Amino acid sequence: MPSKQSKRKLPSLFKNLYFLFFLNGIIISSLFYFSTESQYENQIFKAIRKEIADSLPKGYSKTDYAIQALRISNYLQERRYLVFKTNKVEGLKVSFFHPATYDLMTGAGACGSYAIVLTRLLMAEGIPVKIGQMKAKGHYGGHMFVEAKTEQGWIVLDPMYELSFKRQDGRYASFADLHQNWNFYKNQIPADYDTAYQYEGVRYTNWDKIPVVGSAVKSSLNFAVGKTKADRISLRPYLLRTYYILSWVSGILLFFLLLGTFMIASKRNSFTQKKEKFINELLHKKQKAA
Repeated sequence: MPSKQSKRKLPSLFKNLYFLFFLNGIIISSLFYFSTESQYENQIFKAIRKEIADSLPKGYSKTDYAIQALRISNYLQERRYLVFKTNKVEGLKVSFFHPATYDLMTGAGACGSYAIVLTRLLMAEGIPVKIGQMKAKGHYGGHMFVEAKTEQGWIVLDPMYELSFKRQDGRYASFADLHQNWNFYKNQIPADYDTAYQYEGVRYTNWDKIPVVGSAVKSSLNFAVGKTKADRISLRPYLLRTYYILSWVSGILLFFLLLGTFMIASKRNSFTQKKEKFINELLHKKQKAA
């Protein structure tokens, strides 16, 4: 338990201008780093998006793009996964930041990495996307897939197997289609497909990952928008741009820190001026008295 003396030192430390200037420097450096990494990551996925778009005919649909992105993401990931599935890359950047470029480079997260890369490619085109944790053998998270909202509604894309499903009318299948009639759609799976993945259920957000807080947020959403809509909220796509989020957090911290530093510096300057004025008046009175 911290002592009373250490509790006093912490607030006084934040009144020290030298310390505040040092802290501002750290935040500015962090902001620069995160912004640079975010821009680099965006340019990588934009370049792949352009390659996909250029391979399609003019006036292509969102569905055309989604299917081509499925093929490209599988092509890129499959070869990297062969190398990195047994050769792990470790370090602070991987374990703490875990940028999408790591998944693009290694594919080491298997279906998770495949899903992340495809999601970023779809988001680069402005296509709404959800990442689903499939329920397999009664447990969620056995496999991950992607759902993209195109002109045909929400369609299922499994980048690990380069797999999409066609309905009898020729349109692409949604999760509801697969869940309701798996016996029909299982005839479309490739030979290496794990037959445990039968679309028996889906979880778009693991609200239990953050104890208490996650459950409280989910309960609030159930009340605000209804349980059905709340269950369909997929948070993970919004959290994939790690460096973008961190650059915004750094920018907000910097704003308040600079504001606080300016206020303390102004007060310090005002106090110094008043002190000098008081001393000058006192000296002036002494000179008159003499």
